[in-house]
Amino acid sequence: MNAELLKNLIIVITVAVAVFKVALNELDVRSSRTALAGSPKAEVKKAVEYTVTKRRFESTTTVITATVVLAFLVLGLYGQIQQLVAGSIQGQIWQDLVFLLAMALGLFILGIPGSIYKTFVIEAKFGFNRTTVKTFIIDRIRGIVLGALILGPILLGLLWIYQQVPNQIWWIAFVAINLISLITAAIGTSVILPLFNKLKELPEGELRDKILALCERQNYKLKRIYVMDSSKRSSKSNAFFSGIGKTKTIVLFDSLIANHTVDEVVGVLGHEMGHDKLGHIRSMLLLNMLQSFVIFALFGWALQEPALSEALGGSGVQLVLSLIAFGMLFSPINFLLGIFDNYMTRRNEHGADIFASQVYGKEHIISALQRLSADNLANPAPHPLYVLAYYSHPPASKRVSHVLEAKLA
Repeated sequence: MNAELLKNLIIVITVAVAVFKVALNELDVRSSRTALAGSPKAEVKKAVEYTVTKRRFESTTTVITATVVLAFLVLGLYGQIQQLVAGSIQGQIWQDLVFLLAMALGLFILGIPGSIYKTFVIEAKFGFNRTTVKTFIIDRIRGIVLGALILGPILLGLLWIYQQVPNQIWWIAFVAINLISLITAAIGTSVILPLFNKLKELPEGELRDKILALCERQNYKLKRIYVMDSSKRSSKSNAFFSGIGKTKTIVLFDSLIANHTVDEVVGVLGHEMGHDKLGHIRSMLLLNMLQSFVIFALFGWALQEPALSEALGGSGVQLVLSLIAFGMLFSPINFLLGIFDNYMTRRNEHGADIFASQVYGKEHIISALQRLSADNLANPAPHPLYVLAYYSHPPASKRVSHVLEAKLA
């Protein structure tokens, strides 16, 4: 394969993906504004303005990121950095590790201005942000330290294995990464999440009594129900299920409890319970493992092609350069996989809504969905293509109509 041709293909793909994402954002902006027809309520106007602001910001970050990537490609900076590292550090393993860390640090630094603007300008403008500068900085520091402690040894081990058995690295990396993912899924809420948020057991009272009564009726063994202090960062409300087996946990945002009735919160918990009872967690884990197996296998095949790293300015097969080039070439397929994954999760959300309706009543899950949508300023008229590409949850209006039309057992 010709390295120059491959480089040009990567450039075309980078531009095409960026243009497509910006076009989708613009479609969603135009679609959202259709909700302003007639005499819309003030909250609808605010939701549309929030959607427009977010989409324009997303388009800006997409263009900036694509521009930086294109500059690195055209100027051959990937290869130059790799050669600089190789000339400064002894040992291929350490060279690859430093190069990977340098690329990760570069992406982190590139994303900081956008994170600051999104948090302290956009989210603050619409009344969501409660993150202080101190919390913002501490979160980033903790994230870096945690990533270094967890990923550092794993990367070092995989790089060592690559030096010993280069042709086997793809399946070994697949096993290692998925094993870490399973461990994280099992202990993430009890070990990792408390590093960023305070979790406390749901206190005694009407809400706890109704939740336990629902669990008893459904013969559902739930080890822990936590309340998370999410309001210290954002006023947005949510809840989520985590853990597998005996570690399964439901986490309720404190803002969810503050802004919703007891029955609405129980309805939301019934929805989260539905994900577990209907096997959504296990099926999505298996799906993600299958997809990652295919991706790692493709990378193992592509890694044998020198042109992959040469397209980025390397000489011969260079693991990190090949990994970067592969990621760029694979981005359209990854985007399509994301569309499929979102379709599956949207289907699961409908199933969990119906489950909650069956075990606790339609009216509670419907009112919870409507309140969540209004409080979080969800787009009142999202474009179907944007929903197809990015929505992991169906629009609230679709979810409500789906519940209303369902025939409950």
